[in-house]
This record gives sequence, structure tokens and C-alpha cells, in this order.
Amino acid sequence: MKHTPILACIVALVLSSFVTLTPSARADEGMWLFNAAPVDRIEQEYGVRLDDEWLNHVMQSAVRFGRGGSASFVSGDGLLLTNHHVARGQLVRLSTPERDLIADGFIARTLEEELPCDGLSVMSLREIVDVTDRIREVERAAGSASEAEEARRRLIAQIEAESLDETGLHSEVITLYAGGLYHLYRFERFTDIRMVFAPERAIAAFGGDVDNFEFPRWCLDMALLRVYKDGEPYRPKHFLRVEPRGVKDGDPVFVAGHPGRTQRNLTVDHLRYLRDHDCPNRMHFIHTREVQLRVFAEADPMQARQAPRELAGIQNGRKGLGGKLVAMQDPRIFAEKVAQQSELIEAIRAMDDDHGALQAFEDIRQAMRTLPSYARRHSIIEGGPLGRSELFGHARRIVRLVEERAKPSGDRLSEFRDAAMPGVLENLNSVTVIPRELEINRIESALLFAADVLGGDDPTVQTMLGGVSAAERARELVNGTTMFDASDRVRMLNGGREAVWNSDDPLIQLAMAIDHEARRLRERYENEVEAVQRSAYAKIATARFAAFGQEQYPDATSSLRLSTGRVKAYEQEGQPVEAFATFAGLYERHAQRGPNEPFDLPQHWLDAKDRLDLSTPFNFVSTNDIIGGNSGSPVVNAEGRLVGLIFDGNRYSFVWDVLYTDPNSRGVSVDIRAMLEPLRIVYRADHLVNEMVTGRRPR
Repeated sequence: MKHTPILACIVALVLSSFVTLTPSARADEGMWLFNAAPVDRIEQEYGVRLDDEWLNHVMQSAVRFGRGGSASFVSGDGLLLTNHHVARGQLVRLSTPERDLIADGFIARTLEEELPCDGLSVMSLREIVDVTDRIREVERAAGSASEAEEARRRLIAQIEAESLDETGLHSEVITLYAGGLYHLYRFERFTDIRMVFAPERAIAAFGGDVDNFEFPRWCLDMALLRVYKDGEPYRPKHFLRVEPRGVKDGDPVFVAGHPGRTQRNLTVDHLRYLRDHDCPNRMHFIHTREVQLRVFAEADPMQARQAPRELAGIQNGRKGLGGKLVAMQDPRIFAEKVAQQSELIEAIRAMDDDHGALQAFEDIRQAMRTLPSYARRHSIIEGGPLGRSELFGHARRIVRLVEERAKPSGDRLSEFRDAAMPGVLENLNSVTVIPRELEINRIESALLFAADVLGGDDPTVQTMLGGVSAAERARELVNGTTMFDASDRVRMLNGGREAVWNSDDPLIQLAMAIDHEARRLRERYENEVEAVQRSAYAKIATARFAAFGQEQYPDATSSLRLSTGRVKAYEQEGQPVEAFATFAGLYERHAQRGPNEPFDLPQHWLDAKDRLDLSTPFNFVSTNDIIGGNSGSPVVNAEGRLVGLIFDGNRYSFVWDVLYTDPNSRGVSVDIRAMLEPLRIVYRADHLVNEMVTGRRPR
């Protein structure tokens, strides 16, 4: 695996911190709930008192972007800041053969020039309500874990529907502590989003895969969009004002974002399954897919334009997931997790009431023992590679939607509950350009991988192939489908069950042909694994609270969190690494490694060199606890003013998925000064600088 020698060094450095860790050494650890922020601890550590007004302001300024990113309001006229790589999908969809927004960037100088982002929604959190007691009551009344899971699903759908009726706000019940708590999140949801500014890929992702997860970095990984409501720029009550002076080494900084998933509170048996089965299986696909995408991109200039978005995600997964796997495979790191669990078990045994937690550890062990027998089949047929195809995703969505919408919301698959339905319908109605050749490549790749893992004689593989080679079948499926056209998708959906069953669309037929087995595998996984885990982890969480108190943060769940930290230099392989990388370093790196990709620079960046202050910070590092999903998160100072934009972690942060350490692990951000100065000098976008600095769009 690429970078394995580096990863071995990382593991050694991470481990070296264990023997000296004290509670204060991990002061920056935590992805805290906004309604349970440890304000006393923060004040003690940073000398900053975050009151309710501060927390509410930052909470409502932060935004959940699309299906898995973060963003924030940065003006009173709905200007939205996120990462370029978070907005990359929209830039791809907005591009045409004549206008490549990824390569050339984009800037709207008037409201009329802003480009509508079809199918994109963002959500701003308004309120959090604890509904744990209500859900726990129905779970206790159930018999088995699977019955409790069914009762829980139905009640959650009911709670979400009641909340929507009561408030008109998009409502979601968020599971925390893997079932220890349940909170109802109420969001204002926006669907009229327009592209305002994006730099060229060459500067947004300067250094490419070579510099990914490294530091120093020089990436202008930012994009600006605007939220509209009723056809006019939205006027949020809360937005982040910028601090043009930025921050300095040692300053406390706070990150508000939507970290996707961490696995720090999992049992040892659960982690052992991830280490020995789940992660290696996923890495198998990542390595295979990366080679396929490179070959695809090199075959044709147009294909080279279609591949970068997916390729960047695959490369990111190779490094991120690969780093996590290497860390878990090191006996010393795993021993640390074993020691943590042993400490918890001893504390539970010392209590008068273990809350069923000791049996819960055994329940998880048994669930993890049986899962490998069908996990790979489940991942390939129910999710996995075919799901990477936009066209197949539409087909499966239609096939399932005509079945699911006839059921009560609580009896449906979770992605078709009433609370999720607006997003499903928006996706089907989305008028976007789907690249034909890339879709053929994706489906061919999925079919080959299914045959590789399950075997060529497997009946479901044979069904998927339809009697021809994977390449022929993929072209047949893509060229014969009507899923490219939103109006055709809606027409079929409106035709209902009969229209779908009688359809001759080959992708609809494929989705129907494998749906029975896919649902069966999903049901087995939900009943034998998810239901057991939810029940067991709820008991363990209850016992953990009783043993160690309530001031603990839950694992990441894509829900809004607050992370605390400091701008802080570190050491890499015995050498000091400064906290800031400057514009001077950007041009030095270009001179050393350019002018070819990924170290090329747009010509107007070269032309602007003499007009820029080369001592200006470009990217900086901090100890904030982050993970995938935090991309696009605002970084604010003690006054709640914007000073940076999270876009990555360094090489030592791989282990944060399962274990937080801070001696060398860092989050990486774009400095606010690196956003404002190029907007003014390189892009001559004074109107955007003025809007961010003053909080209002120039009239």
C-alpha cells in the first residue's frame, strides 16, 4: 500500500505518546454536542467562557451541506462558505463541454450570474430536543432486540412527523452513544442554492494526492455559494463575521461542523471485526477502483475531465482508511483499546447495578462472530460498488420507492421515511448531466468486483451479468436506460408499481432482479447486527455514564459538533513543523515541483506573485478533534469570528477514527487571510471581500 513506510512511522509516533499521556495532554479531545458543551472545562483550559449566546450563534451559523459536508453562513445576505472539494460535485454538474468550472474556476460578479445548484439542499440547525425517555419506554416494552428495533423505528418516524407538523421544520431523530441517547434535531431546510465563487482545481487542490494529509500545505480549498429563499438572497439571523487579522500560534480556536463517523467507543470485538474484515474488504475495492479510474482517465481527454472527482475521493479513502487500518493492525495501539475496555469493565463490575452492560459486551462479540459469513455479500448486493453509479442509484430508488411509500412511515426503510422523503424526491427530480462513459465504467467495475468477490458462478452475479461480459453488460445497461432524464424518472415514478414492474428499462429490471436478495441481506444485518448493537451499546453507555459521569462526548454521527483546540506547531520525524504555511512557500513549492500537475499554478496566480504579501499565512494547523464530514467546517476564535476553514488532517490524524492523540496529530485549515487576499488581488472580487468583511452584499 502506498505510504506504508510513512504510516509505520506515524504509528510509532502515536504510540510514543501513550506512556506520557495525562488528562491535560488530551484536553483538546472531543466532538461535543452543542447542547452539552463542557463550558467549565473549556474555560479552565483556554480561559474562554462560551455562554449560551455564543453557542447558539455559532450553532445557527453552521450549516449541513448536502449529504455529508459542512458549511457556514458568512454574510447577512446568505453567502455560504465551504470547501472546494465539498462543492466539487456541484461544479462538475454545472460544467459543460464549453465551460469547465473545475479546471477554470468560476466567479459571479452579480446576483444574476450566480448559477443554480440543482438538487442541492443545506440545513441550518434551529433546535435540539431530548427524546430519549420516550424512545426508551417503547424499547423496554418490546421483547427481543429485533422487536425493540422495530418499535424504535416506528416511534422515531412518528416523532419526526409530529415535529414537522408542529414546527414546519425538517426534523430528524439523531442516535447518540450508539443508542445511549436520542435527540430530535429541527432544521430549516433550503433548496435554492447558487454557486458564487470557486477557484481553479490547480490552486484549490495544489499538491494533489502527493501532498494530501501532509503539512505544510497550500490549498485554497474554498467555495462560496448563496442561499436563496422565496427567490431572494436569504437573510440569516446568525452568520459568522470574519476576523481579517486571523490567528497566531497558540490561540484557542473552535470548529463547528458535522463529523461523519468515529469509532472510539466501540468494543474490542467490534474493532477486531473492522480490523480483520471490514477495512481490508473496503481497501480491496479502493485499490481496484483507483487503478480502473486512472486507466479510464488516461484513455480520452473528455474522460480525464469526468474522473477527477471520484478519483480524488478514492485516493482520499486509500490514505485515510489505509492509515486507520495500519494503526489498528499495530498490536500496541490495539492493546491500548483493550486496556481502555478493561478499565471500563472493572468500573462496571464495581457498581451495584451493571445495567446489563457485561452481557452487552458478550452480545456484541456474538454478533461480530457471525457477521463475516455474509458481510461481503451484503455489502456488494445491498450497497457497495453498484451504488456508486448515479443511474443505478436512481433505478433502485424508484423500484423501492413505489413499494415503500405504500407503507406507514415507521415501517419503511429508513431512507424513505417521511422526514427523508423530500431529499429522495429532489434527487430524482434533479436535472444534472450524468457522464455516460463514466457511468459505463462504474457499472463495469461493480460487476467485475462482484464476480471477483462472490465468484463467477454465483447466481446473483450471473443475474447481474445477464449472460455477457461485464463490459458488454455495462454498455447495454447504460445505453438502454432512461434514468439520465429527470422527467422520465418522474414519469415512471408517477406510473406507480405497475409502470415499474412492466418497465423494459434494463437498469430498472436489474434493480428489481436483485432487490429481493438485497432486502433479505439488509434485514438480516439490521436484525442480527444493528439491533443487537443498538441495544448493547445503549446498556454500555448507561453504565459508562454511571461510572464516569455525563461529561463525555459521543462518537461522531454527522450531527453538529463543537471541537476545541489551539493553533499549534508540532514535530514530524524529529523535525519541527511550523503552524503556518505562507504564500512564499506556495511559490517555492511550485518552483521545486512544477510546472506539471499537481504542482502547476494558474497563470494569473503567477502574474499576481509580485502583488501578494508573500508572508501572509495560507494554511495552518490546530489540535481540533475532527474527522471526515468536518470538511467545510468554519474555524472561529474566542469571539466567534471566522478565522479559518477546515479542509483536511495531517498524516498523524489517521488514527483519530478510533483513538484521539494530539502530540503530532493536527487538523489543517485555510487561513482567512488566504481567502480574502486572493479574492481581492488575484480574482479582483472586491464585492465578495466587502460582503464577508462588512456582513452585507454591496448594493
